[in-house]
Amino acid sequence: MSLRTIRKMQKLNCVEGLPSIVMNQDVKLCHACSLAKSQHIPLSSPLWGIVEQPGDVIVADLMRPFRISFDKRIYAMLVQDHFSSLVTVYPLRSKAEAGSCLIDWVKKFNNLTNFNVKRIQTDNASEFLSNNLKRFFEESGITHETIIPYKHHQAGKVEPTNRTISEAAQSMMIDSGIDVCLWPYAFRQAVWVFNRVVHGFSDKTPYEMVMGRKPSLGVLRVFCCRAYMHNLTHKKDLSPKAKELIHLGIAEDSKGWLFWDAVSKQVVWSASVVFDEGDVGKATIPSAHSIEINNLFDPTMLQEIAYQDEALNITAAGCSLHNDSPSTYHEAMASSDHYRWAEAMEEELRSLQTMGVWESEDKANLKQALGCRWVYTVKRNQQGIITRHKARLVVQGHQQIKGLNFEETFAPTPTFNSLRCLLIVAAALNWEIQTFDVTTAYLHSKLAKTIYVKAPQGASNLPKVLKLQKALYGLKQAGRCWWNHLQEVLRKIGFYSNPEDQSTYTYDQADGKAMLWVHVDDGVIGASSLVLLSKLKSLLQLELMLKWDDKVRSIVGITIQWMDGGFKLCQPALIDKICSLDASNLTTSQPLPNLDLVLGEARAIDKEYLSRIGMLLYVAQATRPDIMCAVNFLARFSMNTTDRHWLALNHLIGYVWGTLLKSLILRPSRGQDVFNIFVDANWGGEGSRSQHGYVGLLWGVPVMWNSKRQTCITSSTCQAEYMAMSFASRACLWISQGLIGIAGHFTPTLLSDNKAAIQIVGDSGSRKNSRHIRQEFHLTNELLVTNQIKIQWINTAKQKADIMTKALGKIKVQCPAQSMRTRAGQLYACGCCARELPWTTLICQRSR
Repeated sequence: MSLRTIRKMQKLNCVEGLPSIVMNQDVKLCHACSLAKSQHIPLSSPLWGIVEQPGDVIVADLMRPFRISFDKRIYAMLVQDHFSSLVTVYPLRSKAEAGSCLIDWVKKFNNLTNFNVKRIQTDNASEFLSNNLKRFFEESGITHETIIPYKHHQAGKVEPTNRTISEAAQSMMIDSGIDVCLWPYAFRQAVWVFNRVVHGFSDKTPYEMVMGRKPSLGVLRVFCCRAYMHNLTHKKDLSPKAKELIHLGIAEDSKGWLFWDAVSKQVVWSASVVFDEGDVGKATIPSAHSIEINNLFDPTMLQEIAYQDEALNITAAGCSLHNDSPSTYHEAMASSDHYRWAEAMEEELRSLQTMGVWESEDKANLKQALGCRWVYTVKRNQQGIITRHKARLVVQGHQQIKGLNFEETFAPTPTFNSLRCLLIVAAALNWEIQTFDVTTAYLHSKLAKTIYVKAPQGASNLPKVLKLQKALYGLKQAGRCWWNHLQEVLRKIGFYSNPEDQSTYTYDQADGKAMLWVHVDDGVIGASSLVLLSKLKSLLQLELMLKWDDKVRSIVGITIQWMDGGFKLCQPALIDKICSLDASNLTTSQPLPNLDLVLGEARAIDKEYLSRIGMLLYVAQATRPDIMCAVNFLARFSMNTTDRHWLALNHLIGYVWGTLLKSLILRPSRGQDVFNIFVDANWGGEGSRSQHGYVGLLWGVPVMWNSKRQTCITSSTCQAEYMAMSFASRACLWISQGLIGIAGHFTPTLLSDNKAAIQIVGDSGSRKNSRHIRQEFHLTNELLVTNQIKIQWINTAKQKADIMTKALGKIKVQCPAQSMRTRAGQLYACGCCARELPWTTLICQRSR
């Protein structure tokens, strides 16, 4: 209770017994009350003080995520002049586009008005703190200010303007019945009207205050009204002379209006139109993967944003779909960063000449030479800040002819199983581990064929035709040439390749042991001692140009973090990219109803479906065993997708989005068996084909997993489990042969919950009911007889491979998921703490 309250009570004689000394005490600040009763106290005025004219203060703000638009836009950025309240909206595909749009707005404002931008205020989001923006502000003499976190009132008018524009756009969409994926045009229309009406106590519109003239409303039409556009390509026959369209607003950069063409599924522009404003049409967009959408904003996504904002700020710019790199030489020279691209091309040419990639050839026929082109890339760090402009010269390999200038092209790449093996071994045996990147990898290898190329654009000091000495990027055989060269280098040092994975190498000498994993030009090396690691680095450095990183951070898109006794693996960047392709993917919070997904007739290939399946498969194979079964199941419908398959795929991506922050923990325990593999099968699935899968644990840590539909029909659960054991036995051979030089000889243990199948494996005489099974599935029996594997029975409740074979309920999956080192926060999660597994209801009803 405050001293002021006690004095008031004493003055009014509300109570008895208060000592009179209270009246004479000074009011002091109470330490305990200050900590316990603290409240948010806003500043009395904005940061900038008095604003005198347009352009003095500009406020930019990125609005919350929306549903995906038909042209893949998900965010909206509002830019507002504080003095006049003039607003511009920019629908964005990703947060990384915000900086370039803000620069574009400033340039247009300075050119089209009599005012200049002096000060810009934003929040502390990474998209407003890029090097490009900082450089632009410095060159333009603009002061950039950021508001204090959680002090949103400092943003001035832009916060209430966001709500006004959003509500106006929603009202127009509800009234017209427009499809929600056309929300960018509703926002543009709302902003156009907002700028041409008076606000507050002002007697002028924002447009007049900035442009100096009164706006005209003569071009304003009812949003989404029906319109008839004259067909300029009309032929002299009895076909209609006009097309029926839906009005979407006023064109910004030209005189005319924008319309939705429901036939061609695209937005068109025209000025020769007749409007029917009494008939408001419904602009629908039929889609192979349309989903019922009730609200413009995504409440589930907003809940996830609260705890994922930090991770998304890191990955938004780096994995955005926005491409700010020029695609051709002429675009690069015409861009504002032309001098940086010129420097990048000069650096690339110097590197090629230093490596001896080509030599002059004056007598060669120009017609025999292959073309080449520049590929430009803007390199960014994890915060989305531009760190480098890179130009790479590539040969147009599509012009090559087999037998003339190339032969073999295959080059193997390593598996994720080998990468996890290396990391687990390093953690279990306390090895030193580092990553490296081979600079200009392909340029180290020599060519066996004679190949001529034309001089690149911008290289005026080179002859017209060049004879290649090294494998330049773009050649069909470049990858194989590099792999052969790397094999020779590593063999000379003392490495030998794993016969099961030819891009994984083992070093086993008197001075120690080491493992090397190389994916094209990125690699990871682990050694039993720091002395051995230094020695191998020196030997590699003599043969190759390498960049080393002693702190393992990432490899092939997988983020790797050190932790006590192991590593943590995750892929937030790729998952964020998958989810940003379709905002409807970000809304799943409840399991789907039962879906009877069946194969239909083959139709045109749905590239979007295939693309998402491919990216999800990459995630499942690398760090997410919990979605392996679901991805493999949905991949079966790649050639005949329907709305129901898209609904299931969106549900799966929604689950992945909800578990974005989950990680795979590799923390081995030497007290456990070296390698145990759990194998299970679900008999009689879709098309009467059983689904089997396995989960392999190396020192108690998941190192490999797989899920696959069996190729032939089985007559019982016993036969399905027997065939599944053969499937897992191959994995046992792979791991035992791959690690024999590191961990010594060990016998893998195969764990199954089917006693009948175990008995058949151990007793060849009991095969009378499995004689029809092909010979290849009897591999397990041979390995058991030769003591290459052991087989044990395990209770079904402890079967870790159960999640690879079928849909499990929320409670049933917790035990196997947790035993696979899978839990939210510290350990890897199946997501069951928040929602059911993604494939819970995706399995065909006939397989239940």
